Amino acid sequence: YFKYMINKQFDGFYRGILPDSRIEKRAEKVMADMLNFGNVVVNKFCTTNTKRKGAYRMLNNNSFDHNDLAEGLYRSCRSNDEPVHLLCIQDTTELNFTNHINRIRQEDEDIGPVTKNDNAGFFCHPVLVINPSYQLPVGISHVHIWNRKWDKLSKTERDYRNRDIKDKESYRWISGTEKTKELLPNAACLTFIGDRESDIYDEFIMVPDSRTHLLIRSNFNRILYGEDQRLFEKLDTSEERVNYELNIRNNRKRKTRKARMSLKYEKVKIKYPKNKVIGNKPPYVEMWAIEAKELPRSVPANEAPILWRLLTTHEISSPNDALKCVDWYSQRWFIEELFRVIKSKGLMIESAQLETGEGLKKLAVMSLQIALTTMILKLSLTNDHEVKASLIFSREQLNFLRIYMSEIEGNTQKQKNPFKEGTLPWAAWAMGRIGNWAGYISQGPPGYITIKTGLERFFELFNGFTVAMRYYNKKDVYKE
Repeated sequence: YFKYMINKQFDGFYRGILPDSRIEKRAEKVMADMLNFGNVVVNKFCTTNTKRKGAYRMLNNNSFDHNDLAEGLYRSCRSNDEPVHLLCIQDTTELNFTNHINRIRQEDEDIGPVTKNDNAGFFCHPVLVINPSYQLPVGISHVHIWNRKWDKLSKTERDYRNRDIKDKESYRWISGTEKTKELLPNAACLTFIGDRESDIYDEFIMVPDSRTHLLIRSNFNRILYGEDQRLFEKLDTSEERVNYELNIRNNRKRKTRKARMSLKYEKVKIKYPKNKVIGNKPPYVEMWAIEAKELPRSVPANEAPILWRLLTTHEISSPNDALKCVDWYSQRWFIEELFRVIKSKGLMIESAQLETGEGLKKLAVMSLQIALTTMILKLSLTNDHEVKASLIFSREQLNFLRIYMSEIEGNTQKQKNPFKEGTLPWAAWAMGRIGNWAGYISQGPPGYITIKTGLERFFELFNGFTVAMRYYNKKDVYKE
């Protein structure tokens, strides 16, 4: 499963992709340094002036662009293409570089306004592929990075509503599915998951096929073909199919709790949004609508009840089918965590000090793989497998970790590393401890930031150990 997910310190990750083997080696070295230091800011992950110059030269090299670097992501993902069901989670994040805009030339065409028109940056829209059986990432099958123009017209001036879908920013939700289907031809089934932004009628028509399904959070109270009521009203008046419990993680808006949920579902015909059929678009599409709503008795004071309205092309013939779709949709948190690791709580990409928009876009693509590596390490603690840690760490690093393990294990059995030595969970447990996690699996695994901090400290310790061994000329400690 993990055979090509992570190359050892990214050796060969860009082989045959970039225009020169020296550039490929430099890009792979930069990726390894980013992982080692847990940061994608050049001045943070480069320890010498020579390394800094090499990294800046690579990122500002005009002989290739961020789309070329993305081919490394795709090849890694394609190497895990197997005849299984995969979840393909899409979302968009804004990368904001307003604090560093004085470094970038005003005429730079790769930087523009973001959500706030007076802020500067660009948008990143990846497709993160998850194996639901393992609940672990397979890779990133597509990434679309773009920026708006400073002199862009308003939606009204562009007659945005009546433009062809391929001329709209929202087409990214469809192009991501097309590229993923091409990249993963062996997958038995692909389920594309999107939030409310992905509630696009053209997507309902263009994406589904015999092995491709949609699972979208509904944004619009759509008109139903041949009915007097709209989508939300139909779900609201439908019969409850089942009651179930849902574990809620705490966040800025919600408290940790067990929510009591009511589940409903109906087969619906969603009418074409305009009151006429244009071209070969059908007058309606058939989908299944699911409503998962929290019952009042479990809603804390000052919180809104949880309410998910989902649209899917999967056949819903029982409450279990609907619950399975709800569970798949709940795995959207993977991509939210991916963005979290990239940004201020992790790799600090928005603190990057590059002077070109294209250089920043290259950095964004590379940071996706670094964040994914960190995620896999953390998630391995919650999965029962014995994947070898050599997929991330070198032999020398693992030998050092065996030595250092006595420093992070406690005296009691509960404070010992519970995983098989040399496996990825064994190394992940150690990274958590080095990042100041208590080490008790029963209390929950360490978070992404703890793992990232642990990785950073571990590589610092290892580098110091390596320097000391060179100084004392005791290289025999590396022997098995």
